Amino acid sequence: MKESRPRVSVIVPNYMHAPYLEERLQSIANQSFVDFEVLLLDDASTDSSVEILKAWEAKDERFRFTPNAQNSGSTFAQWNKGAAMARGEYLWIADSDDAADPHLLVKLVGLL
Repeated sequence: MKESRPRVSVIVPNYMHAPYLEERLQSIANQSFVDFEVLLLDDASTDSSVEILKAWEAKDERFRFTPNAQNSGSTFAQWNKGAAMARGEYLWIADSDDAADPHLLVKLVGLL
C-alpha cells in the first residue's frame, strides 16, 4: 500500500531551546489542520532538548526526530536538511522558540 503524502511538512530546527519546546510542539500538535508531518531536527543540543524531542516522537506518529551528532553551526543548514527530508507539498519552518495559533495552518493552506 502506498503511503499518503502529507500536505504540509513542518520543520522544527532546534538548538538549546528546551525551555520553549513543549509549548512550541503542543502548538503544532493542536493545529486544526491535521494533514502534516513534523520533522524534529536537533543540532547537537546539550540541554534537555533531545529528551523532549524523543518523547514527542514516541507519543505522536506525525513527529519524526533526527539529531545531529555534531553541531552544524547554521540554522540554514538545518532548514536545508529538513527540506530534503520533507514529503509535504508545502513547508513550514517552525522555529523551536515560538508558538502558533491553532488555526494557523488552516488559514495558510486555505490561501495557498
